[in-house]
Amino acid sequence: MITSAELAVARRALRQLWIGAVVWSIAFGGTIAASAISYVSTFPTEAERQQVAAATSGDAGLSVLLGPTTAIDTVGGYTVYKCFVFLTTIGAIWGLLAATKLLRGEEDAGRWQLVLSGSTRAGRATAATLAALFAAIGVLLVGTTAITLAAAQKPGVGFGTGETVLYGLSLMVAPAVFVMVGAVASQLCRTRRMASSWAMGVFGLCFLVRMVADASPDTRWLRWATPFGWTELVQPFTDNDAWPLLPALVTVVVLGALAVELSSRRDAGSSVFATRDVSDVRTFGLGSPLGLAVRLDLPILAAWCLGAGATGLAFGLIAKVATGAVPASLGDTLDRFGAEGSFVDQYFGVAFLLVATVVALIGAGQVGAASDEESSGRLVHLLAGPVRRATWFSGRLGLAAAGIVVAGLLAGLGAWAGAATQGAGLGLVELLGAGLNVVPTALVVLGLGAVVLAIAPRAAAAAVYAIVIGSLLVDLVASMVAGLAWTAHLSVFHFMALAPASTPEPATLGLTLLVAAGLLGAATLLFVRRDLAQG
Repeated sequence: MITSAELAVARRALRQLWIGAVVWSIAFGGTIAASAISYVSTFPTEAERQQVAAATSGDAGLSVLLGPTTAIDTVGGYTVYKCFVFLTTIGAIWGLLAATKLLRGEEDAGRWQLVLSGSTRAGRATAATLAALFAAIGVLLVGTTAITLAAAQKPGVGFGTGETVLYGLSLMVAPAVFVMVGAVASQLCRTRRMASSWAMGVFGLCFLVRMVADASPDTRWLRWATPFGWTELVQPFTDNDAWPLLPALVTVVVLGALAVELSSRRDAGSSVFATRDVSDVRTFGLGSPLGLAVRLDLPILAAWCLGAGATGLAFGLIAKVATGAVPASLGDTLDRFGAEGSFVDQYFGVAFLLVATVVALIGAGQVGAASDEESSGRLVHLLAGPVRRATWFSGRLGLAAAGIVVAGLLAGLGAWAGAATQGAGLGLVELLGAGLNVVPTALVVLGLGAVVLAIAPRAAAAAVYAIVIGSLLVDLVASMVAGLAWTAHLSVFHFMALAPASTPEPATLGLTLLVAAGLLGAATLLFVRRDLAQG
């Protein structure tokens, strides 16, 4: 029986989620509506649509980068293709971050312990929080579906009510599954930062499996092994197959039950993978604030760097398949991203745009770690000794910057190693340069996050995620809809050359690095002038 305590937990959790869910539902629905209406106005005749289909349908390159290209000669098929990567990616990240925030994040802050001191138990409180998360997903579903149905009233769109609802349900697969991934990670890991990193690792693996699945007819069976594949297999507006929703439902139920069971079997504040109560003395990193930051964050930074390298390797491994038998007109599609040169160069140029998002997100983890160190009170103890605030802050930022540089290098090295096995014809220096090319933009993102950290530390990590994900959204929408091309200037990635497809200009790189340095310097000055935030 549900008690008033569980209802209170669920209501409080939903209050923290519903505004974000409404905002994302507008973004989801608006993206779908813009894609559908743009297709109807751009390709009004059947002949024009068949021409688009002949140029793109079944092409492995586009499938790997942007998702399914089947039935692209229909309004529904084209809309699914244009929106697939953005909506599933954003939905998954939003879901896992929301779950780790409301579960492990509340535990880190000590509020979860207060909840459990009342008339509820850990398992029931976790179940109530998961119920609130799914209520937020329900808000996302209703808003997305309603806006899509409104767009369907425009002549030529013609989406039916049933298939629109099925499309909405298919888009909820990623957030629903990754809410549960985040919930399980929150039980396994001791901090929210580590739980989010583990969940992001699962996200990256699932996304890479989907890419490999779409790279060749021989690997399409792998779509059944990833939540992104289940969304793709529904094929809304064409086949309208609801069966792929079944493994999603089973996965959600199993992971949800596992999260509830794990939470009921451990003490508040602990984790399944907890450190030992007694261990040998390890003095590494205890001699300076920077050394301590390295000691605490090196495993997570290493995981991010290896993830960037693995992403580059995956793009390299499928390069030959993705760029084989390319239609002559297909380059026009990638031209919209600003990629130039041969199709292999264009492919890697757009691929490194996606790598840039991974590298830029390293800043989110690091400013989040700095924020946690301040809000938990640990920073007060450091600064009570002979440690200057500017030294601690600049050391934290320097560690993040070093991680970004290493991640860029590993992404380039991984792409070269994968491409070399496929005979893609790109050299080591060229792809290392492409990896380093993403670094200045990632440093600008770090600088923006540092400024927020210096002003409002609790909002810093969220600000970085919003900047990176929002910029990726702007780039995708600007490339989809001709009338919105001007919005590309709002993206932090707009001024980044898509190397190796475009040669980076030294002046642009220098200016970007100068902006990053200015932001980091301004953030340091702002930080030393304000009081510490605690609790």
